[in-house]
Amino acid sequence: MTGEPALLSLCKAMMLETKAVNEALGIQIPAQMMDRRLAAAGSIGGHKMSMLQDLERGRSLEIDALVTAVQELGRLTGVPTPMVDAVLALVQERGRTAGLYTPLEAFPLGASSV
Repeated sequence: MTGEPALLSLCKAMMLETKAVNEALGIQIPAQMMDRRLAAAGSIGGHKMSMLQDLERGRSLEIDALVTAVQELGRLTGVPTPMVDAVLALVQERGRTAGLYTPLEAFPLGASSV
């Protein structure tokens, strides 16, 4: 994580969108939890998020489980997720260009990407 204000703002916006989706599903997440997570992530020097570690090691990326799921639940509940949508498009493209991501819909039901 970084102390870069614009990136922190983006992360917080995505967390707020996710919180709104959760609330539409009847799940309450305290705002303080988001603040604690952002503060903790910013205080860990040199730590790389798991998806970045996977990208660097050439492993398949868990984009659908971590990000697409929020987008899909937002659509199902009618909650807009513009920041999640934008970051998801960028992450999916990065994963595709690295050869580490195939969208879930590319696999028929019951098939596995593994």
